Amino acid sequence: MTANPDAESIEARLIGSLTDTEPPANLLQELGGWLAIEAVAPRLVDSQLLTPVLAMVSRDIANSAPGSAEVQAAVSALVQAVTATEDPLQFAQGLDEFCANQRLLAFGATDLATRCLALAHPPEPATGQAVPTAAQVSRHADALETYVRLSISGRASEYKLLGVLEDVTAPQPRRYAQAVLRSIGAAHDHWNVDDRIIEVIDVLSGVKSPGSPSAPDDVTLARNREYGAEIASDVSWTSANVELVRGFRSSTAAEASTHFGAAIEALSFARTHDERGDVTVLDSALRLLRSFIDDQVGHGAAARSAAEWDLDLPEIETLADDVRRFAVAGHGLNHWSGDRKQLVFAGWERLMTDLAWLRAKLDRDSLYDAAVILDDLLQLYSASHAYDLTDYEDGIEVVRDVVRPAIASGFAARAGLMRHLLDHIDALRERVRTEDTEEHRLQLETALALEAAARDSLAAAQEPPGKGPEQAAASMPPLLAELFGRYGAAEALSGLDADVLRSLNTEIADLREAHALDQELVITDVRKAMLNALAPCADFKGEVAHGVRTVLDQLIRFVSRRMNTQESSEEYLFKADADEHDLHKDLYDWLSGGQLSGITNVEVQEVGAGRVDIQISFPGFQLYLELKADSTMVPVAQKSTYIKQTVTYQATGVRIGFLVVLRLAPPRDKGPTQHLREYVSHTTLEIPGSEDERHIVMLEIPGGRTKPSLVL
Repeated sequence: MTANPDAESIEARLIGSLTDTEPPANLLQELGGWLAIEAVAPRLVDSQLLTPVLAMVSRDIANSAPGSAEVQAAVSALVQAVTATEDPLQFAQGLDEFCANQRLLAFGATDLATRCLALAHPPEPATGQAVPTAAQVSRHADALETYVRLSISGRASEYKLLGVLEDVTAPQPRRYAQAVLRSIGAAHDHWNVDDRIIEVIDVLSGVKSPGSPSAPDDVTLARNREYGAEIASDVSWTSANVELVRGFRSSTAAEASTHFGAAIEALSFARTHDERGDVTVLDSALRLLRSFIDDQVGHGAAARSAAEWDLDLPEIETLADDVRRFAVAGHGLNHWSGDRKQLVFAGWERLMTDLAWLRAKLDRDSLYDAAVILDDLLQLYSASHAYDLTDYEDGIEVVRDVVRPAIASGFAARAGLMRHLLDHIDALRERVRTEDTEEHRLQLETALALEAAARDSLAAAQEPPGKGPEQAAASMPPLLAELFGRYGAAEALSGLDADVLRSLNTEIADLREAHALDQELVITDVRKAMLNALAPCADFKGEVAHGVRTVLDQLIRFVSRRMNTQESSEEYLFKADADEHDLHKDLYDWLSGGQLSGITNVEVQEVGAGRVDIQISFPGFQLYLELKADSTMVPVAQKSTYIKQTVTYQATGVRIGFLVVLRLAPPRDKGPTQHLREYVSHTTLEIPGSEDERHIVMLEIPGGRTKPSLVL
């Protein structure tokens, strides 16, 4: 590596290496390492070499030492080169490359944020220009959106971002106006910004007069009207989604309905003037939902027959058709806020299914029904408006690097918990019917009392007298306190058994976890590792791949939850004499309460000439789970008998199976359990005479556990 690299010679070597030949894998080293990149970076401004050099650096930075001064200097020089580039395409590609690589951001985020902030303000025409050029507009828009991404990920100041947005005081060229609208939507989702930021939407559309000190001339007025007309459809969509978030964050059903109505009104322009599938679907769903909620609120807490609900089945069928057409022809959101097609369509599908099912078949408490639909729409909104901050990945994987909207304390989130409470009450009724133990009867009585109090809380329109919300929630477990929000129920719950309430809290937590569309970072990383390991399997494609992902999600979530479960909730995890039956009952209840409800079967005969523990049936194929309780210290991957038995069930079906093992071996010491990553693994088994390997995902649940208070 030369002490003083010559930028011109490095550039020449770059041209030679990238022209008419495959560049060597060690090109960075051949050029002279990171000092060479720092030296040549100023010559890359508006150069065709900028994109390939940045791609090379993005690849090789993974091998760099954290905190390296040489790497820091090189990346800072590249940030300056990218942000000084006038070509809008190269400028945008460079910014995206930085945002897609966390290692690059670790070295360059501060410089990138500073330089993007300087460009994020509205574009101004150069001397002699009446309006800014398209290239200028594009660069300012991309700089603003990049700064938003950095702000959401905590690498830039949210307050400086909000200051930039608030300073937009006049209509803007469409590309920059779109960036402002996307930024407002992201900021509102993430930080619940005040009305001064939301009012910028009206400034862009021309509804609100520009905030300039002097009246604009006729030319400016005409141009502002043109800008407002160009952005009208985007304004309509953004305004509707702002109201949608406000509805989700509302404290009562009545307040939520008001905001859903405002969302429908805001959508009217886009619905009338644009042929957008997403607008059509959202508008129809909101109309059905508002009508349904209004009907429920109007009739109070009284239970009514499903035939009396204000819910039009033909409208639901039309909406379902629109969803299917959108799933075929639509492309979701095609910018940095993320293409969530897989999650979005899954959410719409579930919403439509629940609407039709509720109207046609249910005859139960009306507030639960509203909770089901609100929970569906909440999950759908979370999936379609989360923000892709770093990695470009398809489908559900993008959830690892997104931020969910901040609506956890709103009416929709509480309604979702109500849904899970009612699901658990159904399960308790079934247990009482089949087993009728004193313990189950007490749990059911407590759950019904909790439901009645929660129903009153959800329907409340104003703060009741008596204890404040903090006092009311203080004695309740966390999820139950969240269910009541700021409307307390201390008096109603004062006589209920605290241990039973804690048990209910755990059951609701299980149900919420089993139904969630998004995932925690570690769970998603473990899932990705398993999917990568399964990728070579010939059967891992199409509907089978989708089914395997669904089952894998539920099993990893199950292991994760049971690693954090207390003895009072699942005693068998702390018993030395627990057995396979304990695991079987717990896992079956988990799968039956989640997304695999209705397709999970137990002790299915004549599968692989034997009896499989759990079978999950999808249209056209089945997946099998073999369950074991093991008291040895032998790693599961070396348990050839277990693995071969799991493979046996694949004889005439999908060549992917699941082995779930309850580990009962006493620990060598009273230390904490291993990490989730150590409890989920993959192996393959070659079958003599077969060209394809069999694949097995192995999951372990630590049993014979020790209370955290006893860990030494």
